[in-house]
Amino acid sequence: MAKKVKIYALSTCSWCKKTIEYFATKGVKCEHIYVDLLEGEEQEKIGKEIAAINPEGNFPTVVIEGKVIVGYQVNDFEKELKK
Repeated sequence: MAKKVKIYALSTCSWCKKTIEYFATKGVKCEHIYVDLLEGEEQEKIGKEIAAINPEGNFPTVVIEGKVIVGYQVNDFEKELKK
């Protein structure tokens, strides 16, 4: 069964790009949102989503099946993907 993966990222963040590339090389389909490219109400809505799961607001913020991982944490990604 495919895992549901969502990545909150910034378009200018090299760690965010590495994170997106990591999942692509693993063949894991994921939804990624470049928060800095959003505008108005959409940016506000996504900002609230991030604040609820990651009060520090660091990027990338990765959600794998509800588990929040902040930063480029390959070991944590692997562990969650294997569950």
